[in-house]
Amino acid sequence: MELRDIAYFLAVCRHLNFTRAAQECGVAQPTLTRAVQKLEREFGGTLVVRERGRTHLSELGRLVQPRLEELLARSQALK
Repeated sequence: MELRDIAYFLAVCRHLNFTRAAQECGVAQPTLTRAVQKLEREFGGTLVVRERGRTHLSELGRLVQPRLEELLARSQALK
């Protein structure tokens, strides 16, 4: 698990839109999507659900979001 991937996932959490999250992070949408998919493989489940015109966090996504926010904040504080 890389901090960059966590930052990308958290951007998706804020925007609930992959395109806007990618713009915020300064990367192409496929790059951001691959990072989220990588986290999903590592956690063993879906984090973000894409339905017709609606993107939302899965139950697992809602569970890990605050923990990943804390992890990212602590890593940035160490810098």
